[in-house]
Amino acid sequence: VMKENKALGDKNQNLVYYLLGTILLFSVGFFMYSEKQKQKIFVLKQEQQASNQQIFNLLISQQENTVNIRIEEQKRIAKELHDGVLGRLFGTRLFIDSVNKSNSKEAIEGRSAAIVEMQSIEQQIREISHDMNSEKGKIINNFVGIVIDLLENQKKAYPSELHYSFGVDITWEKLDNFAKINLYRILQESLQNSNKYANAKSIEVLFKEIDEKIVLTITDNGKGFDVNKGKKGIGMSNMKERAEESGGIYEVVSAKNAGTTTTVTLPTNLKQQTTS
Repeated sequence: VMKENKALGDKNQNLVYYLLGTILLFSVGFFMYSEKQKQKIFVLKQEQQASNQQIFNLLISQQENTVNIRIEEQKRIAKELHDGVLGRLFGTRLFIDSVNKSNSKEAIEGRSAAIVEMQSIEQQIREISHDMNSEKGKIINNFVGIVIDLLENQKKAYPSELHYSFGVDITWEKLDNFAKINLYRILQESLQNSNKYANAKSIEVLFKEIDEKIVLTITDNGKGFDVNKGKKGIGMSNMKERAEESGGIYEVVSAKNAGTTTTVTLPTNLKQQTTS
């Protein structure tokens, strides 16, 4: 009995050692896996930060270009006003002064001609004002230029038909740079999903403003997926976080073989933020 008890004790002791060794190996493996995942997340965040900085630099560069264009436009308009409008006004005023005290037929005809000239000058001023407003609309929306570059590059890189449009009344200047970066990244990620994973043949991108909110809608006719099943990937989670960071909403509507519609809604009345 003593021998059997000793053998049983040795067996139990070996079993305990085995269990402890298994637990230790599992703990070490889990720790290594956890550290590896943390490292992946850290690298991903670094890449996202670098990408954010790149987009921010693009915005700053576009703003500098906008300032330079505005300065050149101001110089052009100043020259046009000085050399054109002011010169014609000065000449017309001198002519009116010369005929103002006379009631002769020639003086009356001269005053009538001066009125016609004044009307012509008025039209020239109106045209300059129109040009100023038109130029302002072209240079103020520098963010749109960056987005169009992205969309045009996508059209060159992938065979899918890509159509896009921008609402004419969008007040882009009310959307801070931090929100613009997030909006750009969401659009970039969504286009990649439509082209690489959904194999979409047609993609439509629409920007519009509704009730002081900028709404981005991306619709494709790809293979789609069931949004109620499975774990959301890192890409979708990041896009949702980006929208929420800017006080917005990220929504996805999709079904298998029925395409995908992604909607991002960002408010335009938030205080200016930084890209820390």
